[in-house]
Amino acid sequence: MYSPVAPWWHTAVLLAPILFFSLMGGQRAARQNAGEHHGLQYLLTMVWEWVLAALVLWGIRLRGVPLRKLLGERRASAAEWKTDLLLAAAFWITASMVLAVLGLLLQFAHVASPQKTLALLAPRNGTEVTLWILLSISAGTCEELVFRGYLLQQFASLKDRLWVGVVVSSLLFGMAHGYEGVAGILAITAYGAMFCALAIGRKSLRAGMMAHAWHDIVSGVALMLLHHAHVM
Repeated sequence: MYSPVAPWWHTAVLLAPILFFSLMGGQRAARQNAGEHHGLQYLLTMVWEWVLAALVLWGIRLRGVPLRKLLGERRASAAEWKTDLLLAAAFWITASMVLAVLGLLLQFAHVASPQKTLALLAPRNGTEVTLWILLSISAGTCEELVFRGYLLQQFASLKDRLWVGVVVSSLLFGMAHGYEGVAGILAITAYGAMFCALAIGRKSLRAGMMAHAWHDIVSGVALMLLHHAHVM
């Protein structure tokens, strides 16, 4: 049986700025030129990720819910860490193939490719790569906590149905990335559902955090290399 992990008014407080800044980011991305203030943008986004994580911690504390309930089962042994690393790698490969196919389908449907928007945000030099890696680790940690930890369980409690939590949290995950355009929102919603499946199957967020951070790191570095090779 699923029960709310925080007061519902707190969920509204958490979601309002996420959706507002996503909308503003989407409008800004449509007008933005490549290469604008990437370092500052990464730093501000990093701060924002940890602010959201802090809001989640505040919310569960209001109901006396332990952080472990969001993080999932505690597995401290080296063997369990190895298993999570292998699962994260397998998930990343599988999800990358699914997203590639979805990207092709979106192109056939004449929806702009998410990579075109992401290319504007990719790092361009060593300093930006370092910040990008830190940002990717922050995003993997904080977004999994917010969406697959807090929101998945919170919305599963609505009708005591896990699928409700999966659908709503995945939709919100996609909508939170409005700066990546329509194609990005659709792809990331599907991506969020895959992360939900990983979290549920593993009964822990750790493998998802690893895969999320790794995916973001590799995507940013790959786009940078393609840019310097004058491919994009």
